[in-house]
Amino acid sequence: MGYGYEPRGNDGDRGYNSSRSSSGYDDFSRRGGDSTSSSSSRDYDSSRGGGYGSGTGSYGGGDYNYRGQGDSYSGRYSNYDDRNGPPSSGGYNQSRSTGYGGRDDTSRGYGDDRQRGYGGNYNDQASAGRDYGGGSRSGSYDYSSSSGSSAGRYDQGRTSFESRGYGGGGGQSGGFDARSPQYSSGRYDDNSHGGQTSYSDRGHSGSDASGAYKRENNDRNYGSSQGQANRGYGGGFEGRDTKSFGGNGDSNPGDSRSYGRNWDSGSRDNRNYGGNREGRGYGGNGGNRGGRGGGRYGGYGGRGGRERVERGPGIGEVHGCGYEAVGDSIMDPRLQDLWTGRAPPMDVNPEDPELQMETRICRRPGVGTEGRTMSMNVNYFSVSLDKAPPEIFKYHVDVVHTPEDESTQPQEEKKMEVNPPRVQRPLPRSIVRNVINAALRQYEAAFEGFHVVHDGMSALYSPSKLEWNSRDFPNVNPDGPAPNDPPTGDGRRRRGPRTFIVKMKLAEAIAVSSLQAHYDNPDENVMPVLQSLDVVARHLGAQRLVSIGRNFFGMKKTHELKGGKELCWGYHQAIRVAEKKLLMNVDQAATVFYEPCELMKLAMSALNARSPMAVRDLCERDMKNLARVLRKVEVVPTHRKDRKRAIFGVSPDRADRTMVDIKGETMSVAEYFYRKYNLRLQHPNLPLVNVGSKKAGRENWLPIELCDVAPGQRCPNINDLDTAEIIRQTSQPPSARRENILTQVRQAGFENDPFLNAFGMQVGQQLERTDVRVLDPPDVQYANVSERPTGGQWNLRDKKFVTGAVLRNWGVVVDANVDGREVGNFIGTMVETAGKCGLVMECRNPLVIDRSGGQRGEVEDLMKTCYRELEARGDSPPQLIMVIKQDKGSVSYGRIKRTSDTVLGIPSQCIVASNLRRANLQLCANVCLKMNMKLSGKNSVLREPLPLVSSCPTIVIGADVEHPRSGMGSRPSIASVVASMDAYSAKYIGRVAVQKAANDIQQLPHMLRDLFLSFYRSTDRRPERVVYYRDGLSEGRFYDVLQTEMRALRKTFKMLSDDYNPPVTFVVVNKRHHMRAFPVNAGDADKKGNVVPGTVIDTGVVSPHRFDFFLYGHSGIQGTSVPCHYTVLHDENGMSADELQRLTYHLGYTFSRCTRSVSFATPAYYAHLAAGRARFFLYEGSSDTASMSTATSNSSTFDFAGLHKNMLDCMFYV
Repeated sequence: MGYGYEPRGNDGDRGYNSSRSSSGYDDFSRRGGDSTSSSSSRDYDSSRGGGYGSGTGSYGGGDYNYRGQGDSYSGRYSNYDDRNGPPSSGGYNQSRSTGYGGRDDTSRGYGDDRQRGYGGNYNDQASAGRDYGGGSRSGSYDYSSSSGSSAGRYDQGRTSFESRGYGGGGGQSGGFDARSPQYSSGRYDDNSHGGQTSYSDRGHSGSDASGAYKRENNDRNYGSSQGQANRGYGGGFEGRDTKSFGGNGDSNPGDSRSYGRNWDSGSRDNRNYGGNREGRGYGGNGGNRGGRGGGRYGGYGGRGGRERVERGPGIGEVHGCGYEAVGDSIMDPRLQDLWTGRAPPMDVNPEDPELQMETRICRRPGVGTEGRTMSMNVNYFSVSLDKAPPEIFKYHVDVVHTPEDESTQPQEEKKMEVNPPRVQRPLPRSIVRNVINAALRQYEAAFEGFHVVHDGMSALYSPSKLEWNSRDFPNVNPDGPAPNDPPTGDGRRRRGPRTFIVKMKLAEAIAVSSLQAHYDNPDENVMPVLQSLDVVARHLGAQRLVSIGRNFFGMKKTHELKGGKELCWGYHQAIRVAEKKLLMNVDQAATVFYEPCELMKLAMSALNARSPMAVRDLCERDMKNLARVLRKVEVVPTHRKDRKRAIFGVSPDRADRTMVDIKGETMSVAEYFYRKYNLRLQHPNLPLVNVGSKKAGRENWLPIELCDVAPGQRCPNINDLDTAEIIRQTSQPPSARRENILTQVRQAGFENDPFLNAFGMQVGQQLERTDVRVLDPPDVQYANVSERPTGGQWNLRDKKFVTGAVLRNWGVVVDANVDGREVGNFIGTMVETAGKCGLVMECRNPLVIDRSGGQRGEVEDLMKTCYRELEARGDSPPQLIMVIKQDKGSVSYGRIKRTSDTVLGIPSQCIVASNLRRANLQLCANVCLKMNMKLSGKNSVLREPLPLVSSCPTIVIGADVEHPRSGMGSRPSIASVVASMDAYSAKYIGRVAVQKAANDIQQLPHMLRDLFLSFYRSTDRRPERVVYYRDGLSEGRFYDVLQTEMRALRKTFKMLSDDYNPPVTFVVVNKRHHMRAFPVNAGDADKKGNVVPGTVIDTGVVSPHRFDFFLYGHSGIQGTSVPCHYTVLHDENGMSADELQRLTYHLGYTFSRCTRSVSFATPAYYAHLAAGRARFFLYEGSSDTASMSTATSNSSTFDFAGLHKNMLDCMFYV
């Protein structure tokens, strides 16, 4: 009988039964063809107990042989009907290697139903009425009769030739024919031809005509038919894949862990994965969770009612990097010294022409084709320019203060010595916008009735050319007429209102036709026309609403937060150029504003004070905290009518002790306000705020109780409690967000916008629709089992890490108010769970340091005490300290991590005390995920090869720069770089550095060299390719950062070797965008209505020329899912769109600290985490850290505690 298979690799010595080595390749379909004549170490079973002889339909494995057309059987499979006897000793592929065969030599044979057989394909009882069966002989597995099918016995109604293979065969004896979607009820009696195979590109488990292999005179079925497609074999033992574990049969309770049986899907347990009463089989037709067939990819083993769990064989323990059989080691001793670090880096000439070479931004190589297609709505609206003028005229705007002359100066100032004019600071954007608006009102005639627009800073646009090319507009008063102050009685004439001069000059005429030219010529500069159209579209909103960046807020819909803050809703708006069309992106927006209230309320919240009396007599730390919170807050004085003023600082002393000089008389601020305004301060013992200047001697002090917070101010000081509340309030299901976006578009009034009409722009009112594709998820492989994630998630139940760390010496620090018994119970549960997961805890009774047991001091001191006692405790060095902390506060967390990562040099694991009381297996398993990676283990790997990465030694790099958020003062930025250390992209190590605020990574060459050397030490290979994921870049910085960091990469290569120049793929990762997609059909969404993981958008709303795409890498936990936007700036590896999209998506399944795919590429995610962790290493003041560097930013000096040398090869950031 003949078999056919289309291999994905070449014929040769890597056949179907090759035993897994530590090469990083998962199976025959990755590497080899269908010849097994060689006994290479990569033949999955040829050297360890089994082989497959191609061409004759014979299989030899253990003591079993099957030959011919179904009529010859031999071996020791004699007790097929013995349900309680010893296991059969002849199970095929009984290798103890890490291949895909049986995991045990004796306990997993074919015969005994009570054992964990991978191919039990028999049943000695007729199936019952609820036995829906699994394929070729549903309802006829009876060795005395084969009655055919009965009504209602088929749960495979969705199977078809185009479907993706639902375990078992579609025979002709009451089964479902895989080629034609119809049922057949005839009995298949003699001379079954088991060899024919149904083919498809996704694999149909089961054959098109074979049913079970059956002897002519015996009713026993020894195996089922076998689908031979690329993605699933799912059927019985006969076939060309010796790793197809399942059969078709056995609806009775046996061991529920058989891989690939198509058995009772109508069992009692609704969590039946494979169909028997215990419901834990991994194959066949599942009841409510479709089981996974047992072949190479296993088919899909049946279709469940609600959720499908697809499982297959594990990889075994992974030892090595996966590149052992790929690439070449360095043989040159000189190069070995350079790559091992024994020799210093090579000198690099900064003037080297290769370093100065420009790096061109690459173009789109095409769009992807993989995956199933569907349509989705996106939050973009069409913009028509049919009525636009041929040119838009841009004028440059400059706003300056009106110079002071002698007529407006007080008499006292005339007599003073004239000081040189001071350099004026740039005016705030809010003031400039108000001044320009005032100039347009005061000099309306000069603009000839045209609806001109401006960006609030330096650009003004007109749809027609004005009569003048340059003009100054003096004495522009944005505040209106000056208030009439009461006479002071001292003869002094007060200053007049502040005024400005607005200078305008024609800058350029922008051709609107350049937009159309850009579609045909990517080198056509389209930014001027895009900027002008964006300003036009935003102008009306900027006049009516509060504008923050590209967001508008009406300040009507608010939610009160604690501490004088409120959450406000608005909308985001931006013009984007897409493929052959112009679009407007509109999205819901929300941000935190200061609540218009008394300044006292804000000051009290900053200090967690319950009354104003608690704000007095502050210590130095509280005073700094108060100054940080109030800095730059704009206030309005309440004792007189005045404009709003910004706070520059807080007085070191109270109001009744802060002295000022008034007309030569010294008095306190409290006394001044009593004399001047007849106001007796209620709280004279509170500090004052400075609304004058930061310079000494130019302060202007105001009592806190006489200030109100001005409305419309964005609040930069967001704490953890605020963040949690913001997430709760802003999370909306996709349907609600979609309706809110449409409502915002209607309320914006684009149809009646006079400025849009003046420039000939028309905005559509309906969401755009675009085609998308959904990529298949990879199989996540553990030591004992693999699983196809459903909805981007899976779990650790019955799974073992591929490389379990060994924990010999560890301790627990209890820095919380918890009972000792709770700690003991938690440790016991952790030890038990770790054993199930494969994390080996040789020390089951860790050292416990409890502050309530007589130990005193801060958590840092407790950790140091624990470390010292661990050192003296055993032969092995301390490996990990678990810290039980009182709450989730970031302050204590930062102190713990700084101590462990920079001082002690061992990993730490924090546990919040409240979790001790609910220490279940799931919580402990999640902790084990982190602990195993911190101890240099590996949790899981992907079953499919990663494009580019698996085929040759490739280093995957993630880089990020974390800038201090607004409100954090003058702290420097943190740069982080991480890099993969194996073929599986399972382990990454990182480097962090402190630098001045800049987008590029200033120490990148030295950080990269260190990582490249570590890659060589881990793999014994030089990286032959580089994939570089860069996080944290805005679109305007693409070109500059690409040039800077590509030069840094080339410099790194030259530091390693003069002839070393691997190709680089440079990808920018961006999560801070406003693109949202909404499934058109409910059947295309997940259960929350969100876009399903693996959805790729690379047409319709993307750049017309750049190589970019949106990818939904995860399943949203709450609210509307956010895709990640990837832009490939440079690609020397020549990757196709499909390859890069698949690589990026699959990398999301390698994230080690959870059993979910993550929203963006794991390398970039790790770099983000490393930078966030390193933020805790930065502080003001001295410390006993292991290493230090100093960073100065403005007037502050910060110490940065570098990583301890023991943590350099540790994933400290997970």
